[in-house]
Amino acid sequence: MTETKATGYDCLSSRLVAAGDLRAFLLDCFEIAESRLFVGQEDRVAEELEDLPQDVVFSAFCTYRQVFGHFAMGFGVGIEGELADRVGRREFAERFAAHFDAYVLYGATEPPGVWTVILPDGRCLRAAMDEEDNRYVLDAATAPVPGLPGVPVDEGLWRLR
Repeated sequence: MTETKATGYDCLSSRLVAAGDLRAFLLDCFEIAESRLFVGQEDRVAEELEDLPQDVVFSAFCTYRQVFGHFAMGFGVGIEGELADRVGRREFAERFAAHFDAYVLYGATEPPGVWTVILPDGRCLRAAMDEEDNRYVLDAATAPVPGLPGVPVDEGLWRLR
């Protein structure tokens, strides 16, 4: 039997989620004990870990940051393989989008320069994006993105390999 390796889910969210709400969502989503989860601001991780024993191990380690443009928050969740077996990348994005009524961008197996976007209702789009510094702007999507009427629709993004 092959064990799934640890992995990470890196996402952008259209909503800025409070740390406590993010923590509660991750605990429920991955069904882990509070002691097995770390959630912290990306630029304050060292400070937040300062008082913990150096040998502490987390099953899920989440950092987040505020971003700009069409997204409000970027976050990454490093998880043990057992958790990846429990909740896959797409399922994680779908749960997050539905729970926080947000659209969520992530990358999986798309061609370079193309991303997957999950809408709050579970619909899946592909999108092209421009990113500079902490600003992320959708250039095109395969269907309209609610709340972003200026993003052109380009169904050709599905054909890119």
